[in-house]
Amino acid sequence: MTTITRRSALALGAGAAGSLALAACSNEGRGVPPGQDPGPSGGNGGSPETLQLPTTVPLPEIEGVSLSSVPGVPPAFTSLPHPGTPSVTQKPGRGGEMDTFTITWGAPPKLAEDGNKWHQAINEALGVALNPVIVPAQTFGDKLVTTIAGGDIPEITTNEPSYRGRSARKYMPQGVFHDLREFLGGDKVLKYPNLSMIPAPAWENSRIGGALYGVPCCRNETVGGTIAYRQDWAERGGFGDRPANLDDFRKWLKALQEGGGDGTYVTATLDQTLSMCGLQVHKVCNNWTVDGGKLVKDHETEEYEAGLAFARQMFADGLVHPNMVQLTPNPAEYRGQFYAGTVAMTNQNLDGYFGPNGELAQLSQRDADAKAEIMVPPGHDGGSGSVYPDLGFYCMLSIPSSVTDPDRIDEILGVINFLAAPMGSSEYFLVHNGVEGHNYTVEDGQIVPTTDEEIRRESFLSQLGAFTQGFYFAGAPADHALQAQKVAEEMVPAFVADPTVGLDSEASFSKGDALSTIVNDYEVGIVTGRREMSELEEMRKRWRDGGGDEMRGEFEEQL
Repeated sequence: MTTITRRSALALGAGAAGSLALAACSNEGRGVPPGQDPGPSGGNGGSPETLQLPTTVPLPEIEGVSLSSVPGVPPAFTSLPHPGTPSVTQKPGRGGEMDTFTITWGAPPKLAEDGNKWHQAINEALGVALNPVIVPAQTFGDKLVTTIAGGDIPEITTNEPSYRGRSARKYMPQGVFHDLREFLGGDKVLKYPNLSMIPAPAWENSRIGGALYGVPCCRNETVGGTIAYRQDWAERGGFGDRPANLDDFRKWLKALQEGGGDGTYVTATLDQTLSMCGLQVHKVCNNWTVDGGKLVKDHETEEYEAGLAFARQMFADGLVHPNMVQLTPNPAEYRGQFYAGTVAMTNQNLDGYFGPNGELAQLSQRDADAKAEIMVPPGHDGGSGSVYPDLGFYCMLSIPSSVTDPDRIDEILGVINFLAAPMGSSEYFLVHNGVEGHNYTVEDGQIVPTTDEEIRRESFLSQLGAFTQGFYFAGAPADHALQAQKVAEEMVPAFVADPTVGLDSEASFSKGDALSTIVNDYEVGIVTGRREMSELEEMRKRWRDGGGDEMRGEFEEQL
């Protein structure tokens, strides 16, 4: 049986990557750490002489914001002053309509003509009527490809080049969409102040062939790489301190199980067991590493072998839930094991631990005496283990090259600038929350969304407004944002770059699914004892012969 993990999804091609995105919603392990040079063109073939990224300016300081002294750590918002300060001085639209294309994960939303007050308010604020095509997630990739092939491409098109829209990625260097360096490169972006606040890593990591085929919908790079664990179990087991190295870590894992008592386990999934306890602790590289100008795959390294052996021993020692294979692809089930007090650990995007519905709150609702904490796994030789940064963006908003009127392009960029309004601005509240008194109310300074299901269907922007910078948890204690920021301050210095970020490989598209399946089957087999450690070399050979070396060569040509 194949058990797909978030880590193994990195090697997938278009089809499998699309199907997994619903569960993972993460491109963790593909980014470039803040301040780290991704290469002369971000590792994607552009020329330093022709490539000019947009300038990035700091976010405005507002009441309730806490800025970290660690570069690359997002701000924390303990509150958002309502109704906020305008970030746009005039309506960007010039009347008429503007076609858009985006995605939905639920039922089709109501639109303005159906009485959607949120949509109507957006149109009024923009000065142009958005005419959205909203596609279900399950068919988004196919619909995007057929839309491009048909030639009638909406003026703002959501592209997901690393997710469901991966199959459309190959069209981007073919001139289908504008290279936005022409309009936003360097200080040109300052004409659109909200776009100038998009963090540099989002621009860097969204390049394809050196070009910017869309405005990246930015999000925090601090997504995955942490674990939540039962600190009260560790204390009862006699190891209340944080483990500092591999020897400590072994003792700490056993203390967690002893503190939990009979019938408890430390981990529930392959991710937690292999990726977090094995590979991160042994400081395995991020997908690939460069040695003497040549690419080495993560599973070809000695660190990977040591991490795999460690995970195998954990399973043999009874620290891993015996239903690991079944639990791994089912977040609701493995998180349920954590809430029920059966396993000591769970993992989630950093934001997902906090807030009124986060992991910590869910645990507390079921066991008021439970004490959980969050940490970055330690390194085997001290310090922090490897953390694989998110790309810093989820999708991009592209403008088709069929739009040639400079004034119209300026209008479209103005609309995107409005949608990218920063947290704490009045436009942000409209884009993300809707109309006050209808879609939400404000109680004690907190946003309270409506519970009316019909009104909730008015949320229609989806990825068109998916710009997020910082930590803010409405309805939660103010210190939740500060706690998230503190964890991020541990994560960012441990970031490890993927040298292939932004590179394309035909072999990865055509053979990536099969290669990932091979690796995953061996990982599951070796960890559970169904296969011997000696079979690792067989796995490596099958991967190389099955297309891995071909993929390596295609990537190396672009380094």
